[in-house]
Amino acid sequence: MPRRTSLLDIYEALEVPERSFRTLKRIRLKRDLHGQLFTYTTNSALIVKADIDGEFCSVKCYVKPSHNLPLVLGDVAVASSSLLLPAKYYPRELTLLTADGCPADGHDVLITPWAAGESLNDEVRLAIRAHDGAALARLATLFDRFALALLDAPFAHGDLKLDNMVITADGELKLIDFDAMWTPRLTTCEELGTTGYRHPLRTADHFGPHIDDYPIALISVVLHALAANPDLATEYEPLPFDSGVSYKPSAAFDAAVARFRAEENVALVALSEVLKGESPIIPNIRELIAELVNSPIDAS
Repeated sequence: MPRRTSLLDIYEALEVPERSFRTLKRIRLKRDLHGQLFTYTTNSALIVKADIDGEFCSVKCYVKPSHNLPLVLGDVAVASSSLLLPAKYYPRELTLLTADGCPADGHDVLITPWAAGESLNDEVRLAIRAHDGAALARLATLFDRFALALLDAPFAHGDLKLDNMVITADGELKLIDFDAMWTPRLTTCEELGTTGYRHPLRTADHFGPHIDDYPIALISVVLHALAANPDLATEYEPLPFDSGVSYKPSAAFDAAVARFRAEENVALVALSEVLKGESPIIPNIRELIAELVNSPIDAS
């Protein structure tokens, strides 16, 4: 039985890009001050920063093939959406060399522009460190507007979390990481999303247009709670509560809900209540987010 490819195998192949890339011959991989490749890892891929023709980009090299990814990126609605960073898919692009120096099967590669801005997670952490409720209020409003557009899109992201949204130089949110996405062409779920953001009872059977409902509600409630009281969290753990509130007590969550009730914010109270519900699907999620968008909190 052949040995499974590891992230280390991918890294070693990237150390000799001139031999490993099938068509991307002009790629120049970036290294840190210690000469190591500038990389990030996920459960299924190694991501490296690179330069192609003078443009910085993110090169995501997959350990194993994805059936869904080429279908997602081939969807016209996805390819043309302003909600996502543009991406280009290269099947079987990265070749690993075997111990005898012979090329092995190729591995898929996904290239996106290198986001010059910070992730939403980074911005939230900075605001928490500064105890800047006004900045957190602006981020909450930015997210709610973005979430409303995502709910209206003919696709779903599937792994919505603070780290998977970047803020561009123009101040817009963009989605990254397309591995868990749903489009109408897909019937099989390959990833369930990140624990802590997804509903604890979400399964592959929920794969469909509503998979972003619960994380949208959670992130919105978290950001509004932090805007009212940045001390609910720390810069090292920016989520004062997560999807665990659906089955266990949380003092931070209770404090946030009490604040929403005192302010008579009906939409936030309702969103908080659905976080404790038994279903990942929230039928009125668009209505509740729209109410927040139409009545944004004061960021002054």
